[in-house]
Amino acid sequence: MNYFEKNLKTLAKYYPKFDELIIEAKENMDASVKVYEEEAWDGTDNKVLRVETPDRNCYLIGKRNTTEPAEKWVESLGGMQVNAPVFLVGCGNYLYIKKLVEETKKKIAIIIYEPSLAIFLKFLELADLESWMEKQVMIFWPEGIENMGMEKLEELLPGVLNLEKAPFSKLIVLPNYEVLFGEQTVRFVEIYRNILKKEIVHDNTRNAFSTVMVKNILSNARYLCEEYKTTQLTDIIPHDIPGILVAAGPSLNKNMEELKKAKGKALIIAVDTAIKPLVKAGIIPDMFFIVDAAKPVELVQCEEAKSIPLVTTLNAAKEVLDYHTGMKFFFNEGYSFAEAIFEKTGEQIGNVSNGGSVATAVFSLMYKLGFSTIILVGQDLAYTDNKSHADGSFEEKASVHDTSDFIMVEGNCEEKVPTRTDFKLFLDWYEYYIKGCSEHTEGFRVINATEGGAKIKHTEVMKLKDAIDQECTKEADIQACLAKLKPMLNETAREWAIHFLKNIPEELKHLKGDAAKLKKAYKKLDKVCDKRNIDRSEYLSVLRKVQFLASELEKKAIYQMIAITANRARGILTQEQFSEETSLQKEGKEIARKGILYMEIVENLSMAFAKEAEEIFSEKNFPVSKKIQEA
Repeated sequence: MNYFEKNLKTLAKYYPKFDELIIEAKENMDASVKVYEEEAWDGTDNKVLRVETPDRNCYLIGKRNTTEPAEKWVESLGGMQVNAPVFLVGCGNYLYIKKLVEETKKKIAIIIYEPSLAIFLKFLELADLESWMEKQVMIFWPEGIENMGMEKLEELLPGVLNLEKAPFSKLIVLPNYEVLFGEQTVRFVEIYRNILKKEIVHDNTRNAFSTVMVKNILSNARYLCEEYKTTQLTDIIPHDIPGILVAAGPSLNKNMEELKKAKGKALIIAVDTAIKPLVKAGIIPDMFFIVDAAKPVELVQCEEAKSIPLVTTLNAAKEVLDYHTGMKFFFNEGYSFAEAIFEKTGEQIGNVSNGGSVATAVFSLMYKLGFSTIILVGQDLAYTDNKSHADGSFEEKASVHDTSDFIMVEGNCEEKVPTRTDFKLFLDWYEYYIKGCSEHTEGFRVINATEGGAKIKHTEVMKLKDAIDQECTKEADIQACLAKLKPMLNETAREWAIHFLKNIPEELKHLKGDAAKLKKAYKKLDKVCDKRNIDRSEYLSVLRKVQFLASELEKKAIYQMIAITANRARGILTQEQFSEETSLQKEGKEIARKGILYMEIVENLSMAFAKEAEEIFSEKNFPVSKKIQEA
């Protein structure tokens, strides 16, 4: 059996049916890339690959010295941490991969993207994957195989590369790949960097707003007792009308008059920053949406906005929710204590995908409500006319910005338009999400009637007038539909929820006690590691106790509130799994040191939030019925 056949069996062992996909792809392979195998000139048995494309002719391995570059490259990587991900563009220089596998003593994850199926097939003739894959986790992603294109790779990579692993990850482009496959190489590098950017943006956002978020969550939780959930909308909103998402991009100003014609013929949901411009133009949307934890109430402060039904989150700015007096709709955000209340409805909870902005959340909601046609208005995702937002959203007359150094993307009305990093992330989300929706739901359409801004793939570009004339053909009284709804909790469930929330201060105090027990166990671990000769059985026994107590702590629903606030500290602990110390003693001391510090943070936060919760869930805010008191 030759290497190729042996490698197919090995790949099928780790990735079932991968061998069949390779054979199928080989039969239909594009012949524009030719790969030639030549002998090395350095006296070794190593094979050298030469690649010809319609534009280039390059060697992937130097003929005069095949081994030394790979050895020096692996040496330059330094000590690899356990489970660290290494991303490679190209497998044509198989000696690089061979050295990486052989010289790296710790278990790592090697992800190899190969732009050419022809090169990958030749690689399978030269490599000994069986021995390599027994030692390291290896993922191969060759172009030309079914469901293994760049877009699918972009979906899967975030599962491999996250913030905790980022400091230990490596990205390497093997020699001459940027010459032969420049476009694919640049795209892969962009995907890698974008994932890191997203992780950093999300981490910075979490850390910047974490304390504010928890206070918002606790304060807004009381609304769960008397308000509504988004899944209730599914059965009462008609689906034979379109959904219109109104964002606050600069192009909104040119669409106001046309938008009036859609009222009563579509479900119009606006983002929070679009409320004032819409109201000023005489347009009252059917609903509006807010998710931001630090959204200034002034941005929605107008008398009309008070009564417009609101879709929101528990972590949204409590000042806005307190100002608002109309119907409030919530969805499941994954907060354990809130899920306990949602479950009392006895029906589906429902969630919304979050693409990072309030507009992406609106879009996800509309899709999940069952709308087959969604029209985008004011969703520029770019600086149209060098403005970031519509007039009247943040300021009466939107400022003009210098966009000369901005990212340039394809436009709806212009060849290129300037955008910024966060807008680009939202744009990428839209393209990924819309593609998935279209594949999952037959006949699903998205009409981009923004009339400016960035082009969004998988959408139909249309003037708003034409979109409304074409799609808004049936009458629908949305407010009459909403008036039929009853709060999501019946009276018995409501009283239970009030009692449940009023007990949160005590739960936080108990959590402090649990953190103190775990801190004591960490101190015991530290003491064990002070000994010159560590008793290994004692060390493992204490470590098991630490792990058990930590597991029990994390099971508590209210612990999630602490974890949100202590996100950065928790991240330091999480990164421990990718780090190794030189001795058992040093490892234990470091685990104990970080654990003690983190438990002190948990103790302090538990008491601080307990005091906050006592005020929020006081008797004046949560009167409990006599029936519940007796229970």
